[in-house]
Amino acid sequence: MTYSELVTQIKNFLEDDSTEFAGSIDAIIVQVEEMIFQRAPNLPCYRGTTAGNTVAGTVSYVIPTARMIRNFQITIGNNVTYLDHRIDSYLRDYWPNPAATGVPKFYSTNSAAVAGTSINLAPTPDIIYAYVADYIAPETGLSSGNPTTWISTNAVNVLLSGCLYEASAFLKAPETLSLYKTQFDEAIAMLQEEMKRIYAAEYNGGI
Repeated sequence: MTYSELVTQIKNFLEDDSTEFAGSIDAIIVQVEEMIFQRAPNLPCYRGTTAGNTVAGTVSYVIPTARMIRNFQITIGNNVTYLDHRIDSYLRDYWPNPAATGVPKFYSTNSAAVAGTSINLAPTPDIIYAYVADYIAPETGLSSGNPTTWISTNAVNVLLSGCLYEASAFLKAPETLSLYKTQFDEAIAMLQEEMKRIYAAEYNGGI
């Protein structure tokens, strides 16, 4: 489903062509895309990877656009090593002097901002290490300038029912609000079950 098709469907289902409603549809779509991300963050379209290099003596690193860090790895010689995730207090207790350096073993989420998610490493890197961070972040949303997305192509029922649910709330239409909320919840549940199959090994899982 394209952006224009979705807008038309929303108007047709709810039988409202008012200027006020039409002007709010983009905001409704954005809100629903965020709801889908929060309920099913493991969708393939939300997974991303970024690479970089540590700096000797530097503790903190920003992973651009990331909302959640899936894992963080560094390369030592020719070997890839995954760092263990810990909370900040654990890192401070384990490596109380950030000026001291060594081979990183742990990372923690430090803070989040528009630019991305900041992480800390411990020990503080002693030399340059190539790193790769796998993360989760929303995909670029549906709009007139971005007419199709993974969600609009592969999860049409989730997107449409969510938009109808949010649009019903905007229009203060209780007769359709309950209906579309139920449909949206069911569509999300089916999508989550589909994700379990996507990430299950058929050989081992017998699927």
